Amino acid sequence: MKFWLRTLLLAVAFVALSKHAGAAPSTSTTQSTKTVQSSHPSYVARVTNGRLVSISLQPQELKLDMNAANSIASETGDFKPARYSFPGSHVPQTLLSHLTEIYAYDRRRDVPIVSSGGDWVVAEYFLAGSHVPVSRFELLGKQVRRQEQLDRTGRTVKIIVVGWTRASAMHDDGNSEVSALDEHPVWMRVFKVQPGGGKQLVALAWRKTHFSSTPDTYDEPKDNELAYGLPNEVVKWRTMEEFVRAQHIDLEARSLAGNPRQQQARI
Repeated sequence: MKFWLRTLLLAVAFVALSKHAGAAPSTSTTQSTKTVQSSHPSYVARVTNGRLVSISLQPQELKLDMNAANSIASETGDFKPARYSFPGSHVPQTLLSHLTEIYAYDRRRDVPIVSSGGDWVVAEYFLAGSHVPVSRFELLGKQVRRQEQLDRTGRTVKIIVVGWTRASAMHDDGNSEVSALDEHPVWMRVFKVQPGGGKQLVALAWRKTHFSSTPDTYDEPKDNELAYGLPNEVVKWRTMEEFVRAQHIDLEARSLAGNPRQQQARI
């Protein structure tokens, strides 16, 4: 029963699969992309022209990449499956026989936050040969809800939280009561994380005027509707472009697309 549940989680969270997994890898083909499925070890992979495009598996199969932020328990008590993809890397299909060789490649690792929402994920990027992520995001589809900037040891040094909240909100978990927005609701907050774990609000983007009706938490504003500055409401940056550049904010999660080194060098 446990095996079938794991297989189902892999299928629902990440790829369209055939109905049953065999003891040996099985394949199905759609156009030039092939789905390869195995039960020992348990994985579902997508392969194109001999190149491994992505693989979904139980995270213990590549346990050296697991950390407290990316290891999310499922309703059954197991860890939720991890999906690896390889933007910018050519990974041969032959690695399916030696999964730990994936460590030798740059890789993106996604884990669903809720079992019913495969597009709501914690996404990280690892460089070849390293088990320390260089970037971490919480994404809903392509929309960044949270960005964590990491130092070379993987410690979070800055947190960017996106979503409407009160100007006085000091928490960074993204939970806010939208119906209680004040006169100048905040769209984006930047927290500096101290070595001891404490968080200090250091910058934010807030709406210049109040809403006439309550928005959804992630209703994206126009850039010219916002002011960009410090917690004491002093405007410091004139535009969104200046603000995100100064705070190294990556609203398109480009550092997950295969070139995170430049961002890491700045931190």
